[in-house]
Amino acid sequence: MAKLFPALNPGEIDNPGERVVARALVEQLPDRIEIFHSFNWLGRNRQGTIMEGECDFVLLDPDNGVLFVEVKGGSLLFDGQEWVREIHDQRQSLNKDPFAQAQRGMHDIMELVKRRFPRTTDELPFTYGFAVAFPDCRISGTLPPSIQPELILDASALQDILDAIRRIYASFRRNSHRALNNREVESVREALYPKYQLVPVIWRKIEDQEERLRRLTDDQQRLLDILANQSKAAIRGVAGSGKTILALAKAQATARKGLRTLLLCYNRPLKDWLLQAIPDSFDDTLVIDTYHGLTDELCRSTHVPLWEMGDPKEKEFWTDLAPEALMQACDLLPSEQKFDAVIVDEGQDFHDLWWTSLDSIFRDPNNKACYYVFYDPKQNLYVEHPSLPGELGQPYELPVNCRNTVRIAAHCASLVGYDNQVRDGAPIGDEPEVVHARSLKDAFSEAGKRVRNLCMPNLGGLKMHQVAVLAPGFTEDKWPAHFQTIPLTKSFEQWRKDECVLIASWSRFKGLEADAIIIVETPTRNNDIRENANRYVARSRAKHLLTVIQTESA
Repeated sequence: MAKLFPALNPGEIDNPGERVVARALVEQLPDRIEIFHSFNWLGRNRQGTIMEGECDFVLLDPDNGVLFVEVKGGSLLFDGQEWVREIHDQRQSLNKDPFAQAQRGMHDIMELVKRRFPRTTDELPFTYGFAVAFPDCRISGTLPPSIQPELILDASALQDILDAIRRIYASFRRNSHRALNNREVESVREALYPKYQLVPVIWRKIEDQEERLRRLTDDQQRLLDILANQSKAAIRGVAGSGKTILALAKAQATARKGLRTLLLCYNRPLKDWLLQAIPDSFDDTLVIDTYHGLTDELCRSTHVPLWEMGDPKEKEFWTDLAPEALMQACDLLPSEQKFDAVIVDEGQDFHDLWWTSLDSIFRDPNNKACYYVFYDPKQNLYVEHPSLPGELGQPYELPVNCRNTVRIAAHCASLVGYDNQVRDGAPIGDEPEVVHARSLKDAFSEAGKRVRNLCMPNLGGLKMHQVAVLAPGFTEDKWPAHFQTIPLTKSFEQWRKDECVLIASWSRFKGLEADAIIIVETPTRNNDIRENANRYVARSRAKHLLTVIQTESA
């Protein structure tokens, strides 16, 4: 079985024609052959203008050379003058001759390859050629005079693609051509993907996976459509099931109806993200805040002495005293400053008295226009036994993970005993990696290597806002300020602006996500339930790539 780069399952490729060809190549060709899918490059045309090019597949075979394959799906034929596509008995001319396109791509890419070889001669010592695949039809009849039949990989040829590939190589081989030695193979690899062994095109793979995940999240919108006429609901969902996106969508839909709406969460960085996600047009009709922020704001505006009621460092201040202060503030609040609708995200972290106090924020507590709570009991970091208002009724379930790749979702579900459910078409992704370090210092050193491999332009090519490092909060005084040339920040704003890679505690990052996450973990304390919830929350933040570095000591 041949190797496919990026390391995708052929079934994950979106384009139907390319998916069929990839499956035939991977399953029928020997394992010495490396297949690069969707290779992009920049070159110049004869006028010197920079042009972007793409080749559907590049095959690197040490025994035979390099082959470029362009894929054209659908029903096509050559009518004696040009290539045309048949659609509903109508013929449409192709914008580009597929063979000329494949040949031009071959020459452009081989110019990149030649730069890696000594300039003793203009000729390369191995064979290279091109072909066009027509996976949905059989090509027969008249062909352009410049095209040999063996350069066609139609539906029949795909049945025995190994033999077809051999014929293509033979048609381009010259007497002086030979197999590639190890150094030449490496030179070709470096031309195609510099340092390709370090996840060759991480940015591209993530881009492809992200498109599939986005479609899956859109499916969750159907739940809101079902509940459109229901004024109260509790919605329980696993990590990555789209709770926050749905909460935001529900809040916006409610505000658009003219109802003054409050979207409430627990975590301050999540609040900041939500604020950035909504358009300015909502003005005062949609207010987004944390419970802490709302309580502080309303107590200040009504002159309720919140901060004089007790010591904010004591647990009882926020669990008992703050709810009482909020109710006092709401008693003094004009009706126009109260809310018709309240949507709560991260409901598992709300204390019992918080729910009681929220009743007073409604304009009409006995006739709430909308009251929705989204929660996941497995993510309760602050409340030992979370409960919800009884008036919300039995919860609706969101059991399907739409944030993470299949492998990350399965990994996280196993931590808390969830039955892992993903939708058909979800990207498989890479296996989460768990590595070990002797000390915290060694762990951050290893994290630095990983971050550089992800972010350096000639390696992973990810933007800094796509990557986050998470560590226990009590280790903050030992966090590095940078990983050599990659700056780190604790500021979520700097991170979102792509100025630095984020380093944050697990709890601060709750409710957020990143394409690639590296987690530093210290030894657990007797595997207690709260510690396991922390790990579940932290690891489930990774959408596409997850690395866990476990230390032997803090």
